[in-house]
Amino acid sequence: MHRLFLPAIAAFLLMPVSLQAQSSALRVPEIPVETFTLDNGLRVIVSEDHSTPVVAVNMWYHVGSAHEEPGRSGFAHLFEHMLFEETENLADGQMDELVNRAGGFNNGTTNTDRTAYFEVLPSNRLNLALWLHAERMARLRVSQENFDTQREVVKEERRLRVENQPYVGAQLTLDTLAQQDYRPYAHTVIGSMDDLNAATLDDVQAFYDNYYTPNNAVLAIVGDVTVDDARALVEQYLGDIPAGPSVPSLPEPPSVPRTDGELRVSVDDPLAQLPLVWIAYNLPPGDSDDHYALAMLSQILSTGESSRLRERLINREQAALEVFAQVDRRIGPGLFFFGSLPNQGVEVERLETLIEEEIARLRDEPVSQRELDKVRNQLLTQAVTQRLTVQSKASLLQAAALMQGDATRVNDELVRYQAVTAEDIQRVAQTYLVPTNRTVVLAVPARPVGE
Repeated sequence: MHRLFLPAIAAFLLMPVSLQAQSSALRVPEIPVETFTLDNGLRVIVSEDHSTPVVAVNMWYHVGSAHEEPGRSGFAHLFEHMLFEETENLADGQMDELVNRAGGFNNGTTNTDRTAYFEVLPSNRLNLALWLHAERMARLRVSQENFDTQREVVKEERRLRVENQPYVGAQLTLDTLAQQDYRPYAHTVIGSMDDLNAATLDDVQAFYDNYYTPNNAVLAIVGDVTVDDARALVEQYLGDIPAGPSVPSLPEPPSVPRTDGELRVSVDDPLAQLPLVWIAYNLPPGDSDDHYALAMLSQILSTGESSRLRERLINREQAALEVFAQVDRRIGPGLFFFGSLPNQGVEVERLETLIEEEIARLRDEPVSQRELDKVRNQLLTQAVTQRLTVQSKASLLQAAALMQGDATRVNDELVRYQAVTAEDIQRVAQTYLVPTNRTVVLAVPARPVGE
């Protein structure tokens, strides 16, 4: 399901002394990485972790809403559901049942760039996870009955999570409006009702045949397994699945920042009790090194009670009930999001002004050494906690493979963050957080009848 940014992103635990002071005492352990590719094009990442007898198995197909044809939005999200359903050897519901009976759990998610399926199981049931992925990849039953059932499930999910939730419609408007110059991102991940209704079984079968293939997937296995055993099992269960057609690359992204001026729209929201302001700035693709400084900038702005936006808008001015900033990093052009809810009696335009003033401060002068140390500590804590479970490590490896094309890059991420200077943060603020690159969407509450 598409990422939603309200409420604000969770704050990371702050550490009491600077990263430089701790570096000699505490080092983030490297994640061991071995990779190989099967003859059918399936890329495999294996990371041994024998601390507990469990294994995480993540299959990421490099297909998201960005790969959908005009008029066929929502297919990637539809297949997130379809691939849990009936196969040649499994009835509807048996996939989840088998994982649960083995003592594990499973799930799937979809975004603009990829569709992910994962299981965490006792390590002696790795074979079960791989067999289930083979069923998904090679033996899914794309029948009219299954398609009709899951189409209705997706439509109901849209009603529940989008149409019956305040502020979500405005957020999706912000996303698609800000990305209107890049066709792959100019529609929502969940898709439109009209497109889902117009889809045919032939459309669905073609989407499956084109994208859910070994040469368009990356498999990550992390946990209590050796590389040799993992390779043998992957070959056994997935090696004989034929490669599919070559997937065309996404179009080149437009240059950023935009220079054509601010985009602005108001969206009536009958479910909202208060107005909300959404602001976005266009960013370069996810493989740009500027994303390290941008991520640090977002944390300086809104992570923790002492962050700039929370201190100014909530604590000092008492103008906002909530405020946050977050970077959405994608294969194509990303977005830097801001969102804020006003306090009672505060005009939403006041929040815009205060946010812009804090952005202007970042453009005008470098952040302090204390702020730089704090965000480095947050990132160190984050890096440590992300290495505590096999599932989070598998996701890190997949994200590195997706964004940088190399899973081993996971082990130099913290070093790249450490190298970011106050001047780098000021430079990216001056480059991207500028008025001509801004998109603003106001969610306006519906007024009572007769008011």
